[in-house]
Amino acid sequence: MEKSLSVGTCTEPILREVAIICWPYGKIMRMSLGSTAADAARRMGVEGKLLWVNGQLVLPQTELKDGDIVEVRM
Repeated sequence: MEKSLSVGTCTEPILREVAIICWPYGKIMRMSLGSTAADAARRMGVEGKLLWVNGQLVLPQTELKDGDIVEVRM
């Protein structure tokens, strides 16, 4: 008996992690699913006051998605 794939199965994350780009250095980091902008800043070793994701000012608890560009400004 063959098992068919539904749309839901194809869109679920497989690795349970996201890849983000840390700006301005362009470093690519992998973080676990559910990581926040503040988690990324801590991992970069920077405790900034302003967090930007994809060019928009965000709250520290903003959850990151695959492909987000994170920038920490002092």
